[in-house]
This record gives sequence, C-alpha cells and structure tokens, in this order.
Amino acid sequence: MIRAQSLLKVVDNSGAKLVKCIKVKKKGGKAHANVGDIVLVSVQSLRPRYGRRIRLKMNKSEVHNAVIVQTCRFFRNKAGVGISFESNSVALITHQQKPLGTRISAILPSRLRGLKWAKLAAMAKKII
Repeated sequence: MIRAQSLLKVVDNSGAKLVKCIKVKKKGGKAHANVGDIVLVSVQSLRPRYGRRIRLKMNKSEVHNAVIVQTCRFFRNKAGVGISFESNSVALITHQQKPLGTRISAILPSRLRGLKWAKLAAMAKKII
C-alpha cells in the first residue's frame, strides 16, 4: 500500500530514479494505493547522464503522474498465486495517461493488463 510521502523507485527510462508520492488520485477518499492506481509524484533524484547525448525529459522537483506497477504488499491474482515484489515501483505517465518512457526494466504483474495499462505491460521485460 502506497501512501503520501512514500518513496518509490522508477522502473522506466524517463530519466527519474527516485520519486516521492504526493497524493493518491481517483480513490474516493482512501489514503492508500495498490497496483494499477494513479498517484501524483515529485522527482527526488535523477539518473546520471553519460555525456551530453542523452537529453532528460524532466528536472528535479517536477511533479508528474505515475502508475504503481510493483508493491511490497502481498496480493493474490485470479489463479490464487500470491505475488509480492521487493520494492515499491512506479512508471511515469503523462496527463493523457500515456507512458513517458519507452522501456520498462522490471517484471510486471499480469493484473496491469486487465486494468487498462496494456501499453505498459507490452513495454515490460517480463509479465508474471
């Protein structure tokens, strides 16, 4: 479960490395978010640039939307298999709910595909 002030790892290649959750969006008053929910995040640290060739899409302390793709909390999928990850991770998205990065370097749960995030699932390295 992700709450406000939680530090989250970014798993896409948008340029951010670590973000902080500011607010959980579209939950109807609930204060926590799970896999597939949208949160408002602030960029805390950036990935290092190797030379000037790489242009980052963001700066430090910018505010972006993000989708939670991994949580440490244990949950069961429809087949009854329990899944938990080792870190709380997000993928950054635009205001039109399109991915900001072009690759995702993490294993994603198949639950995301059913929650209208099929484009994120297609960019992932592996789906379980």
